[in-house]
Amino acid sequence: MRRFPDAGWLLSLCLAEGLTMLVFLNYSALLPLFEAEWQLSHTEAGLIFSAYQVGYIAAVAVLSSLTDWVEPRRIYLLSALWAALTNLAFAALAGGFVSALVLRALAGMGLAGTYMPGMRLVAERFPPARRGFALGCYIATFTLGSSASLLLTGSVNAAWGWRSAFVLTAIGPLLGGGLALLLLAPSHSAVGSRQSAPAARVWRNRSVLRLIVAYAAHNWELFGMRGWIAAFLAASLVATGATLDGATQRAAAVASGILAVGAVSNPLAGLVSDRWGRARLISTVMLVSGACSLLIGWGLHWPFALLTTVALLYGFVVTGESAVVSTSITERAEPALLGRTMALQATIGFTTAAVAPAAFGLILDLTQTWGWAFTLLGAGVLVGPMAIGFRDLPVKGA
Repeated sequence: MRRFPDAGWLLSLCLAEGLTMLVFLNYSALLPLFEAEWQLSHTEAGLIFSAYQVGYIAAVAVLSSLTDWVEPRRIYLLSALWAALTNLAFAALAGGFVSALVLRALAGMGLAGTYMPGMRLVAERFPPARRGFALGCYIATFTLGSSASLLLTGSVNAAWGWRSAFVLTAIGPLLGGGLALLLLAPSHSAVGSRQSAPAARVWRNRSVLRLIVAYAAHNWELFGMRGWIAAFLAASLVATGATLDGATQRAAAVASGILAVGAVSNPLAGLVSDRWGRARLISTVMLVSGACSLLIGWGLHWPFALLTTVALLYGFVVTGESAVVSTSITERAEPALLGRTMALQATIGFTTAAVAPAAFGLILDLTQTWGWAFTLLGAGVLVGPMAIGFRDLPVKGA
């Protein structure tokens, strides 16, 4: 039985998810300061960011698959609490490369139990004709929450230091979990008949597998960009004579706006794809975002206003296809295997999300050139259009 109308339910779930995302980029917002304080190389700094995705991968296959048996509400609530506690632990205990690496990996497990189970709840509530827009709104909260994470962390760090910033952002998942507790009614729809469907059928659905390849290419670019865009902007400001502290704070605020514009593209792209076709939109957006990746890294010494303008376009398109890819996967997955299909999507997609930031840092260490590091992201995202083309894939795997 539905406790809320669809629009109010979706808005409330989006708010809950946005609050849980306040912890997502608190490390990335202060990455230049951590490099200086803990004497990290670019590779080590990238590995710490990647550890969050590694923790996500370690948990998501289990937690998303469990939604075929256990109501997603329980998984969501426990994971939100875990996200808060692990970020509080980071504030109290992190003191260098190893401790930060471990604690960020543990924190990533919290995202695994909120983001994908929440996506499943949206996919099951809305019919295909409205699902693209609904999932676009939900995924937009990932972007908005990430943007707020950058802005809040940078501001609190400037006033009270980074440990206070991690404590304050950890309140987000607690509030998000509390809202979800009020919003989500207990349900047993995921329990019972679904477990009889053999999971091997997921691997035989070729349409789904091709879309998952595109999702992995999308995450390669997106998470590489999210992990390093604030540090890149800070490096540009330092190159013009700004202090590291001042550049870090300003870059976090600007990067927050760059990520925030991506929240507009998610529901917009979902709405357009409901009418124009999924594959055509996915491939078009990936080609444009890939071009931005290939260009922006060479602009370290551009006027900061010009660099910000290009970065705003980049932020708009880099996340635009995310909701459409996920919508397409839910439409082509067997209903009895939806949880396990989404688990495979998340595991493969976030593997590239984990590798990309570390690979970015490695290329930056080897070349000392931001342009080549961003080029790596652009080359990866072009795999997406190659996998799915411009014509919508069949609903059933061939």
